[in-house]
Amino acid sequence: MIRVHRGRAPAALARNQKQWRKSLARAKTAEQRKLALRRYRHDDIKNALVAAFHGKCAYCESYIRHVDYGHIEHFRPQSKYPAKAFDWTNLLLACGVCNGSAHKGDAFPLKAHGGPLINPCAEEPAQHLSFEYDPVAQLASVRGRTPRGQTTETRLGLNRNDLRAYRSKQLKKLWFIAQRAGQDPEARRLLEEAASPSEPFSAFAAALRAAVASSSQADQD
Repeated sequence: MIRVHRGRAPAALARNQKQWRKSLARAKTAEQRKLALRRYRHDDIKNALVAAFHGKCAYCESYIRHVDYGHIEHFRPQSKYPAKAFDWTNLLLACGVCNGSAHKGDAFPLKAHGGPLINPCAEEPAQHLSFEYDPVAQLASVRGRTPRGQTTETRLGLNRNDLRAYRSKQLKKLWFIAQRAGQDPEARRLLEEAASPSEPFSAFAAALRAAVASSSQADQD
């Protein structure tokens, strides 16, 4: 998970937000309410989120778009916070697993239960989460630095088996590159490229880059 600046609200949302909220407030039946809440599913809104998140899940940083359309995710679930259903600052792009009922779904733990979850558009995730690669075990794991970080890792399943297995394969290669980045310009370029916000698991690449920089500084000292 990395910090993301989602930019300005798309024109379709800015133009229709007030009317959509009025329609929701006027809804009398469950069906009317359901239809009113669906209006955020606008192509312009989805496209703006795909661009802001580089086609990656806001939570696990996996690429979505080459295999799925992705979800318009409500950080604060619309089932519990309907007033935020059309709030641009509440919308993220997420994969169907992170956003599914087995993980985040409609859950939103508050402070008394270790929350709230980390919002990658409102704070720096690295203050609450660490992104660690163990070259011996060959595992890339997300660890909670704070209680909120621990809750976020657990609730979103950021170390779920399939995700961690795939992520670890990618980090195994990147770790090999990072060992040479201090002396090899091409290895350094590849590491920088991997740490770009547009790349999957860039939080891990950034952590490796920082470790290389720290090691180089220690050698100079």
